[in-house]
Amino acid sequence: MFRVFVVDDEPSVIEGLKIMIPWNELEFQLCGEASNGQEALAEIEKLHPHLVITDIRMPVISGLELICEVRKLDSDTEFVILSGYADFAYAKEAMRYNVSDYLLKPLEKDEIISVLRKIKNKMDAKFLTMYGFSQTDIETFKTSRRLASENTKNDFLNDEAEGTWWRSLRENFEEELIAAIKLMNYDDAMKLIDELFDWFKAKDISCTNACIMVNSCVYHILYIAYERNIKVNTVLPSDSSSKWDFVNLKNYITNIVLQISSLMLEERKKNSRSYLYEVKTYIEKNYEKELSVSYLADMVFLEAGYLGDAFNKLFGCSINEYQHRLRIGKAIELIETTDMKLSEISATVGYNNYNNFYSHFGRITHIKPTQYGRK
Repeated sequence: MFRVFVVDDEPSVIEGLKIMIPWNELEFQLCGEASNGQEALAEIEKLHPHLVITDIRMPVISGLELICEVRKLDSDTEFVILSGYADFAYAKEAMRYNVSDYLLKPLEKDEIISVLRKIKNKMDAKFLTMYGFSQTDIETFKTSRRLASENTKNDFLNDEAEGTWWRSLRENFEEELIAAIKLMNYDDAMKLIDELFDWFKAKDISCTNACIMVNSCVYHILYIAYERNIKVNTVLPSDSSSKWDFVNLKNYITNIVLQISSLMLEERKKNSRSYLYEVKTYIEKNYEKELSVSYLADMVFLEAGYLGDAFNKLFGCSINEYQHRLRIGKAIELIETTDMKLSEISATVGYNNYNNFYSHFGRITHIKPTQYGRK
């Protein structure tokens, strides 16, 4: 998913965007927020979002000044400007910075969704251009895979009948390779690549068709890097080029996997602490929701095991325990300041099962919730 950073000095605008827009459905993910341009600039430098949605008039640094500074960091960042001022001069100035769109407050859901879809299409096209893929390549990948699926009962794969050569060792081969890349597990990725090329040899797959399949894998691998704003220098091999044999083809995908794994590991080492604080902040703002470690890990492009261990080491407790402590802390606040029933408080802080609330309250505070006196 493409990462979005939102900047506005009105908290209601940021909260409105969070609630109003189906971000996941549009293949975007909110990665951060800020209330002024200076704070935003520091966060954007760490998070490398693909899209920044920013108010135009803010304290400290204006939206236009922010765009100017971010452009110095990354010329590929997309921008959408928000403004409560229907002022053509601002729009004209914004166009000088090549912003994607200019929206007036109050914001309309359909208009924002339309703009986001346009930006998504633009970034997809930018990805294809960056790495030399064409829409024809993508259609070839899809068509060949569809034909293979329709011919799954055909046992004569070595004749390379239309589409059947595409059927790999198992249906989830690409998914396993992508998972290994996301986890930055170079050894597992290389085992899968070895397996793939052994299969090419065993089934007597032509180099032309092998090239199509390898390019499909590379397409998905590069897209992972692109989603994380990691740039990889590579040249897409042409199936018509005589220089591409199986040795060169294997070296090609191996080098890409090595590049991306190394760059992702480097980024994680450099930014892991900021990612952990990002997760901590997200939990604090969403403590009442069901939050899995895998969901939080996907949010910051880390593997779940690493995130869990690193969070525990930095903050002294597990992610689940931290969430329980936040919930119980809020429950105590509600007990002290409201007349809500304990069952209502339990549901408000995120426990749908009152027994769970009762158990965690006693474990953390060492007294029962019914014994906690109201002020």
